[in-house]
Amino acid sequence: MRVLHLGKLCPPKEGGIEVFSYDLLEYLNSKGIRADLLCFGDKTFKENYKGFDFYSCKMNIKINSAPLSWDFIKTFKEIEKKYDLIHVHSPNPLAEFISIFSDKKVVAHWHSDIVKQKLTYFLYKPFQQMYLKKADKIICTSPQYLNTSKQLEGFRDKGAIIPLGLNPRKFEDNQNDKNLKEEFEKLKNEGKKIVLSIGRLVEYKGFEYLVEAGKYINDNTAIVIVGGGPLFHVLKEKVKNLELEDKVFLTGRADTINGYIKNCDIFCLPSITRNEAFGLVLVEALYFGKPLITTDVYGSGMNYVNQNGITGFVVPPRNPIALAEAINKILGDANLYNNFSQNAKERFKEFEISNIGNRIIDLYKEILNRP
Repeated sequence: MRVLHLGKLCPPKEGGIEVFSYDLLEYLNSKGIRADLLCFGDKTFKENYKGFDFYSCKMNIKINSAPLSWDFIKTFKEIEKKYDLIHVHSPNPLAEFISIFSDKKVVAHWHSDIVKQKLTYFLYKPFQQMYLKKADKIICTSPQYLNTSKQLEGFRDKGAIIPLGLNPRKFEDNQNDKNLKEEFEKLKNEGKKIVLSIGRLVEYKGFEYLVEAGKYINDNTAIVIVGGGPLFHVLKEKVKNLELEDKVFLTGRADTINGYIKNCDIFCLPSITRNEAFGLVLVEALYFGKPLITTDVYGSGMNYVNQNGITGFVVPPRNPIALAEAINKILGDANLYNNFSQNAKERFKEFEISNIGNRIIDLYKEILNRP
């Protein structure tokens, strides 16, 4: 079996989708399936990475986060005949568009709706509908997202719920502990309980509410937000104005995040819209047995990963007091903490790349065995 994945970033660049897709491609090849990646890069070339080949295609322009590349189209037409199946990681308008005209069977991997680009989406929608009609199966990462996506209306019968997964081997490198920022190390040495959040500092992540929660958490607790983005200085100013410099810390971007997750006490994702389609970082926190706090965002897969009352708490979005109460409750009850921690480690097994990869292989076989 030979499968061509159409993605966005080329190795070693990693966003959430890429972290998952590289692990998946590596696993598929380890199981004897030839799975390669067509992606966008700074120049056009072919290379091998972690056991799979990838075709980097020079990006010519990016329109509202959608990369466009003549080499992407050209390379696809040159290599598609070598493959039995096309696996498209969406949203990716150019990849979706060219798959419409392929004579191969197509899997649409629906990581997220197109949310922000409303005008562009209005123009693109007819082609998206053609792509979804062409797709033999649509993989959604949670039942919540499949059932609430307006863009998938009329195509839910093609849906297959397969969450994102990760290779646990990536968490075994103890060198990550040596890359922690000074503020984090200082809090650890002081014996503070650390509530960690990681992500790009943009509005939908809801970090402003986590900052405000700092007013209500216990004195022996600190909130650490790791990440960069356009709201970095806005959030820094908010911390200062609320006089929370001794409780809330923004570290900026980090080269690696495993060490932060391993050494925190609770992991929190305070997102406020369904732009947070899944929250792969939550799966990383499960591996380390960290209790989770997420928000009850309609349609988001966060609360498919985090099971309320089992692996942590789900609280209302945009509610600093609810966030703080959940933090204080978990850290104030050792039995509750330990139960959540053990359940988190057990829950991670559902997201191991071997389990996810095997389900995707079964889906491939089902599609290819159809007349």
